[in-house]
Amino acid sequence: MIWKLGIGLLCMLPLNILAQENDVAGSSDYPLLSRMPDYNIRNYQEFDFDAHDFRTGDDTSEVVEGRKVIVRFEHQAASDRSVEKPSYLQILRNYSNAITAAGGQVLSEHRNSDYGHYFMKTAGGTEVWAEISTAPDRGRRYTLTVVERAAMEQDVSVTADLIRDRLNLDGRIAIYGIYFDTNASVLKTESNDTLAEIARFLEENPDVDCWVVGHTDSDGSFEINSALSLARARAVADYLLTNHGIAEDRLFAEGVGPLAPVATNTTEDGKQLKRRVELVRR
Repeated sequence: MIWKLGIGLLCMLPLNILAQENDVAGSSDYPLLSRMPDYNIRNYQEFDFDAHDFRTGDDTSEVVEGRKVIVRFEHQAASDRSVEKPSYLQILRNYSNAITAAGGQVLSEHRNSDYGHYFMKTAGGTEVWAEISTAPDRGRRYTLTVVERAAMEQDVSVTADLIRDRLNLDGRIAIYGIYFDTNASVLKTESNDTLAEIARFLEENPDVDCWVVGHTDSDGSFEINSALSLARARAVADYLLTNHGIAEDRLFAEGVGPLAPVATNTTEDGKQLKRRVELVRR
């Protein structure tokens, strides 16, 4: 199910204070969505910037980027089969009823599955998208995933001088201020400032030609990642040609997919570092 709410939604479900005392260290309930009674937090992850694919209908979905929180709940009597636990539908319906009572709107609902994949979208200045998924284990566990939609804030500014210095020193520089639509080669407008600095470097150094090399993480097939990395490299070269007049014979696009990793593929932070465009001096 997908919900859309205003900003005024607060704790919707009864909060068991004793349950909080047994939560995993460093965890907390998401402020807008509290837990079912008698559940502990067994796993908690928070990312300043990440993405999640939310199902918006039977055959449609939307990838949302921003601050991401994943909270995995487990019933206090998870290992005791004699204790009756909520069904997956009971868990989901508790959330949907509370959301509806708070003024939210149920946009879609998937009813007949032991492993439900359900979503909430709240809007109130900041868009908040949430997924509630239940495991097929008779109410022992369920997971809340929340993404607060926002563009990534670039921590390190790329300048023409920095590009010059890194190319002179290392012959290459990884550029992390270039953003694309998910699984696509369409440049986002947030990339414009970084692309302008690349153009300025090339204008100030007319004797330097570069490879523009696209990189991806290792998720998905090698063939798809290789094609995507090349398409993204070409998109950068084409943008610099079209918008800044950089000569076509100065930039050579290439894509290597996941073949030149700079971090692990087992964490989201590592995957973000692997997804990059590099300039390599020819």
